[in-house]
Amino acid sequence: MPYAVHDTQFIGQEHYDANCMDLCDLLQTMKLDPAYHQGKTAENSILAVPPPLDIQDELMVEDITHQCDTASEISNLSSSPRREELYGCAYLQAIQSQLTSDGYTTTGGEYLDAIFTHREILYAHPAAHQECARAFTDIAYMLEKRAWRADREADIEAVTAFRHEAWVIAATLAPAPSKPKDTISNSTGNQSGCVFMPVM
Repeated sequence: MPYAVHDTQFIGQEHYDANCMDLCDLLQTMKLDPAYHQGKTAENSILAVPPPLDIQDELMVEDITHQCDTASEISNLSSSPRREELYGCAYLQAIQSQLTSDGYTTTGGEYLDAIFTHREILYAHPAAHQECARAFTDIAYMLEKRAWRADREADIEAVTAFRHEAWVIAATLAPAPSKPKDTISNSTGNQSGCVFMPVM
């Protein structure tokens, strides 16, 4: 038999079985002959076969002690860890360091607390937050890359919220376009004025 037969019949099973039989018949009539490649014989055509990828090599962690001959080389390698540059204010840098140490959860809505706390800090002293839009984007990217766990089930919502907050901060801290000077100037040079409602 070319395919498995099930005893239990479902609604539409006959149509499904007929399609499976047609597909199996079609696949059996196909021939994948390497001797012919678009009408050319195997002697005239060159078949490029990519080398097989060994997935285990990519997944294995490299042992730095295996390559080093002396203990001083090991200490030099371990004393200079590669650390990504953190952007933003100290508050966002603390969140980024929590993310790198897997200590930041999103299940309880901690990301909303972080956004609202940062907004309070931002509006208190905006000049210190010039790189915070970049920091929120980096935090969103870090959340997007990390593996799923039960205490990280709200990571997708946190990524969206952090990216939105990055846009809000970038728009808030963007320099305001300069207004062209008015062609009509008053005698005092003061552009402000006061308008009172008439008393009735």
